Amino acid sequence: MSAMASDRVVVITGASVGIGGATTARMLADGWRVVGVDIDTAGFESMATEFPGMTAVVDGSVADRETHEHAVQKALELGTLYGWVNNAGTEKESHAHDFVDEDWDLVMNVNCRGVAYGCTTALASFLAQGVKGVIVNVSSIRGRVSFPGGFAYEASKGAIEMMTKSIAVEYGPRGIRCNGVRPGAILTPLAEKTDLAGATGEERDALIRSYGRIHPLEHRIGMPDEVADVIAFLLSDDARLVSGELINVDGAARARCYPADD
Repeated sequence: MSAMASDRVVVITGASVGIGGATTARMLADGWRVVGVDIDTAGFESMATEFPGMTAVVDGSVADRETHEHAVQKALELGTLYGWVNNAGTEKESHAHDFVDEDWDLVMNVNCRGVAYGCTTALASFLAQGVKGVIVNVSSIRGRVSFPGGFAYEASKGAIEMMTKSIAVEYGPRGIRCNGVRPGAILTPLAEKTDLAGATGEERDALIRSYGRIHPLEHRIGMPDEVADVIAFLLSDDARLVSGELINVDGAARARCYPADD
């Protein structure tokens, strides 16, 4: 079963702001229909007003299976569910020596269980409808390299990477593709909450510059739309032979040797 671009629907989790918001804007501009999933849908709904009849919204947590099932229902009402972007995520600083059950559960439920639910729900729809669909999972360079305080977060991102490869291998014979992106330091609301919390003025600017220095490319922090552009490519037919890949969107951060204070 094939779908014309105007009929293609993509589900995007964490669709209101940050990388998810930028991906929503990009896919709508490209002519896709978008189902936005978020626990705070205001940002998505604001974008949706510019594209009447092209969107649907699901207010709910990705840690609940029902949220994903609702998203499928909304997608099939809009057109052909062809793409799924598992973007929603969270972060809590954590260390192996003082393991906190609540923090671990939060990160794993959103980052790991949420992605697993998204993948399995998308796959069930693709198979039932006979669609050669595409899944894109948002990982992180921290799924491959570690920074202090990332015990739970980095474990969750590593799991996402292996889910991505597993799906690409098992469902590739059915024409289904699964890839991921590994953002580096990106200026998102999550970064504002965790890395820049409470910083204002010159202090905030200095922190942004310091995080950007892990990127050899121009020594600058990345922006959400720069990740969204790569996600859009992976969803497109231009990437029709790309599957099982995790693409670094990190200004060469993973190509360098740390520390980054050169």
